[in-house]
Order: sequence, then C-alpha cells, then structure tokens
Amino acid sequence: MFLLVYARIYGKAFVDALAAIGRNLWTLVLPIALVFAFLALGLAVSPLGYAGGFLMSLAKSAAFSIYTYFVASVVAKNRVGLGDLRTSLGAYFWTWINLFFVLWIIDLLLGPMTVTDDGRRLLKALTMMELIILNAAPEVIYLKGTSGGIETIQRSFAFLQECWIEWFVPNALILGLVWLVIDGTIPLNSLPMPQVTVPVLAGALLHLVMVFRGFLFQLLDGSTHRQRMFRFRGRV
Repeated sequence: MFLLVYARIYGKAFVDALAAIGRNLWTLVLPIALVFAFLALGLAVSPLGYAGGFLMSLAKSAAFSIYTYFVASVVAKNRVGLGDLRTSLGAYFWTWINLFFVLWIIDLLLGPMTVTDDGRRLLKALTMMELIILNAAPEVIYLKGTSGGIETIQRSFAFLQECWIEWFVPNALILGLVWLVIDGTIPLNSLPMPQVTVPVLAGALLHLVMVFRGFLFQLLDGSTHRQRMFRFRGRV
C-alpha cells in the first residue's frame, strides 16, 4: 500500500508536469539558452578582472531569477512567453542574491581552513551538506515566497525534515540517471544526432525535472504521511 500510494503521488506530479509543459513547450529550451547566454557573458567580461567577477555574480542571480520565474509560471499552469522576460529578470533577483550572499559568507569564513587536508575535506563535506539542505530551495523560493537568504535555508531544511524520504527517493533516482550520462554509461554523445542536440536535450530533461519537483513539492508540503495515504490510497 505504501509503495502504491507514493507511486501514485509521483505519477500525478509527472503527469501534471507534462501537461503544464505542454502549454509552454518553448520553455524546454530555456535552460540551455540561459547557460549559453551566461557563458557568452563570461567570455565578454573576462578581461575585466574583479569587476568582471562581480558582474558575473549579478548575472548568475539574474539567470536564476529568470528561470525560477518561468518554472513558477509553468507549475502554476499559466501560459508564459518571451514578453515576460523583463518581469522575470527582477522577480526573484534579490532573493537569489540574498541566498548566494549567505553562502559566500560561509565560504569566506571557512576559507582559511582550506589550506590543510582536513580543512579541504571539511569544505567538501560542507558543500555536500549545502546541496542536501538547499535541495528544495528553488521550490521554497517560488512556492513559499521566501526572500531572505537565511529564511530560504531554514524553510528548505524544515521541508526536508518532514519529507526527506518522499522528496529524495525520486530525486536520487534522477541524479543517478544524470550520473550515468555524465559517466558515459548512457552514451548520449554516441547517439545518431547532431552534437548540439545533446545539450539541448539535457536542458529539456532538466526543465522537466524542475517542473516535476514543483508539483511534487505542492503535493508533499503541508501534508502528513497519514494524510497522503488517505488521499491517494483509493485512486486508480
């Protein structure tokens, strides 16, 4: 019964994600378009030194804001277009700035420790902890409306405390699939398709995953295991 209920939950989130993306098919190319734009900007500002690094930090927050806005719109089952680009630029810009600033402060404080082997191992462990604790940060930002960096961290951690098994089971499977692609076990590069198709396909899959996560977050957040068992056990 337990496995059947959660299979239905994951299935509903996946079907809802497909339907929502179906209304906004163009968003499938948004991740790779943002990556290319970010890389192009990086090449343009690289001669500027520290100023270029500062501009890239702002650009990273802007890119995250744009993508978060469009994912939020897709999860809300709205239709969006490139006309929303200006709105998306500032929608979550300061939220991501605040979060990245908190993480930068943490890295800055731990910087002197990285000169030793133990310090470097500690930094790797901290990075892994950040990836786990902040795993639901995008969904917390656009579904819970957090704005401060510490607030986002706290809300993400609180959600994972309640739903860590239900959240990480599908995410771990997805990450495992991604790793198989990166490792070459699933050789996308050897498939009979133009090389440019591979990053576009990867970006589209990433977008599907992010929209799926949004719907899954909505199904899990604010409900207990007992409530979910009652709600989904009778569904076909």
